[in-house]
Amino acid sequence: MSAFDEMVRPSLARIGAPGDGYATDRDSYWGSGFFIAPGWLLTCAHVVGKGGAAVCRGQSALSVTWQERTADGAWEPRGGTGTAVVVAPRLEAGRPARDPWPFPDLALVRVTGADEVRCLWLGDREAGPRTPLGLYGWSVQTGELGIRQGSGELAGSDARALLLTGILPVGGLSGGPALDLRHGSVIGVIKGRRREEGVAVPVTALYELLDSREAGRAVREVLRAHDLHHASLLGASSPYPHWTAVQATLPGHTSSVSGISTELRTRLYGHLAHLPPPAGAGEVVHLVEDVKEQVRGERLPSLVLRNVRTWREGAALLYGLRTLDPGGGGTLVDLDAVLLYAARVARKAAREHAGEVEAGRLRAFTEWIAGQAAGHRHWAVGEAIRALLEGAEGAGPADGPTPAVSGGLSGNRPDGPYGSGLGGPYDSQPGGMSGSPSNGVPVSNGAVVAPAQAVPAQSGAVDVPTPVGALEAPSAIEAPSVLEAPSALQAPSTVECLGAPSSTGPGAAPLPAGSAHPPAGGRAIQPHATAPSLPTPSPGTRTDVLVKVGPATYGRHPWSVQLIYGGQDVTPVDGDDRGVRAEELARVLREPLATALNQGDHGEHLAAIEVFLPRKLFDLPVDDWQLLPDPSATTAARATTAFDDEDHEGDEYDEDDDFVDERALPLGMRRTVVVRDVRRNGLPPSPEWRRRWKGVLRGPLAHGTLNGRPAAEGHPPGARAGGRFPYYGALSAMSDASVPVYCGPVGSGEGYAAMRDALRSGHAVVLWRRDQHDHEECGDFHRQAADLLGLAGHAEGLHGPVRDLRIRLADPDTARAHGLRGKIAVLFDPPPDRTPYGTESMRPPPLAAPGG
Repeated sequence: MSAFDEMVRPSLARIGAPGDGYATDRDSYWGSGFFIAPGWLLTCAHVVGKGGAAVCRGQSALSVTWQERTADGAWEPRGGTGTAVVVAPRLEAGRPARDPWPFPDLALVRVTGADEVRCLWLGDREAGPRTPLGLYGWSVQTGELGIRQGSGELAGSDARALLLTGILPVGGLSGGPALDLRHGSVIGVIKGRRREEGVAVPVTALYELLDSREAGRAVREVLRAHDLHHASLLGASSPYPHWTAVQATLPGHTSSVSGISTELRTRLYGHLAHLPPPAGAGEVVHLVEDVKEQVRGERLPSLVLRNVRTWREGAALLYGLRTLDPGGGGTLVDLDAVLLYAARVARKAAREHAGEVEAGRLRAFTEWIAGQAAGHRHWAVGEAIRALLEGAEGAGPADGPTPAVSGGLSGNRPDGPYGSGLGGPYDSQPGGMSGSPSNGVPVSNGAVVAPAQAVPAQSGAVDVPTPVGALEAPSAIEAPSVLEAPSALQAPSTVECLGAPSSTGPGAAPLPAGSAHPPAGGRAIQPHATAPSLPTPSPGTRTDVLVKVGPATYGRHPWSVQLIYGGQDVTPVDGDDRGVRAEELARVLREPLATALNQGDHGEHLAAIEVFLPRKLFDLPVDDWQLLPDPSATTAARATTAFDDEDHEGDEYDEDDDFVDERALPLGMRRTVVVRDVRRNGLPPSPEWRRRWKGVLRGPLAHGTLNGRPAAEGHPPGARAGGRFPYYGALSAMSDASVPVYCGPVGSGEGYAAMRDALRSGHAVVLWRRDQHDHEECGDFHRQAADLLGLAGHAEGLHGPVRDLRIRLADPDTARAHGLRGKIAVLFDPPPDRTPYGTESMRPPPLAAPGG
């Protein structure tokens, strides 16, 4: 038996109907599964589905059988009763099972009597093509029931499926693990086979279930138990080797591939498991990008969307990170990056979620990180980590910078080869930290612990609770109230947020990559100075969302969704060049928009949405769109879990159930949503456009009419444009700070012609009412618009008042009481200071690490 067989066998199980659990050659089991946490089995939904709808709903039990080595070395069967907790998607009562079962085709089964079972290690990132694989599961293919093992490789992917070659799964292997033999981690769940290739569900599909409002709670608890289980095995005596030790001997974890040991990674994940989860992908991705910029000296956003949902996935994005040396390659700096990332996560937990994590566990985490910093080969990296931990310990105010460090972290130091200093986000830090020897570790009471007292590098105990029993709901993260709209003074800066120039300079100097040591005697002489710090994210780090809808071709509009970083770099999220009809845009864009906003929101920043549209679609109600599917879809979504069904069976959709879910709000009530002209932004900006943009930035904003008539006249019914340029003269005569206002839609008729002339005359900001209404309401609308422009003062102050007005208009009683009218739309279209979006040149990414 190979080393991998020995490791996998005690975690592998077969699933079937309730019975005595003892195997025979005629055992009619349904398929395979494997333990990923004490008492938790991962398998395919179609395996559980063979038991029928009652089993899928958790109303009927199933049997689970696995093997355990006895004291004399023999393998003996063990059995338990399983209950399906998560089945995605689940078989509906009265409906036949589909073949093949739809993706993600995953199920989590809670198994009694399996709290001491060894568990496999789940991969934390996607595997690449040609990865060597081991496939495991139960089979009766040869006529005898037993464990089947075969070797193959990952050939690629097809939509959401992994394609396997070299060996084809046989009947009974469905639900078994596909193991990456280079890294010793599960990268997929065997689903079935086609004529010439096998098919597996990527393990990342399990992380995607964290987005489910019902299944997410169970999945998060299982992933937490997984990491704590493997951390608890470090140093424990057992007849089985543990995965951390075996992985250290594999080619995917050699020192030429990564500077992070498998033990350090396992301990880190054990500590991260105790922390509250991130609020969204943006929280994780921005920490990762900040750290990468710190150690490399240049911010190079990923060209591939990283939809991570856990702290452990964020750390995995840093494995194999190298400096950006000319010609590719570079020096490994992933250990530096991961430790800085861990310190940032600890700091965030201490400052933003102090009441949701036990103080003792957070203290253990910070002391473990400090132990790594004390033994780090780079003095500057250790200092940066200690500065972050000083903030995590709560010393000093939570916000606001302190005086900059004289000479940076490494300048003006004896024997200091890091003259450039750290720079970047560590230039100032809340709170102060007096000088201390580099071989000391600051802890919560302000004292400095010598290395002998600190947790040794590459080690550190993780507080692991007893095996998971009944599922307990994790503490809820405090969500900002959706009813507390920011004021105009809190509106995001137009210049920084919506594609205008950023004030940030070039990237920070990188952390040192070469070998270095403190002065003789192991003590670094540190002058009296305030500790460096991590200020709030600079404008260059903010992320917003671009939605581009092109002109129709044969009635269909091509579309794309992108993330834009600091007004410059873009990362594609999704798109369709074939296009959809205008009435389908809201439905089709819902999921890509949700993904992009989840990436863009981080810290206190809510991503703005810039919608590039052809003029005929300017009235598209994007600010009224909701990311939450319709109520019937929400009710159907409960079909992913079993434990909530009795409470909700027969219930109608409950709006109160979504009151903390931003997806249930119209987009424009919480965040900035503006319209931009897709055609004009594809051309070089005209002098008039530049001049008028400077005018509205300077202010004060003045009210004008888009059609050139007095505001009291509004737009009479049936009014039509006359001549080739009917409104160009009046719009050109307006002052540079004037904002044309129109009481009606602009996608056709007079409004369409007037908007065309406004764009020709260079206007960058226009307000209009996009809904149908009575002509008599136009006077009130123009007064309302004039008040709004006076409150804003200049273009940068416009977003807050517009958002506040949309909130008040959403409540009919409030709108009626204040005489408010209509659905307001905003053209906010600054001239580009860069290559038009989508035409910029792209730098190739750095070369991968050898063997990575």
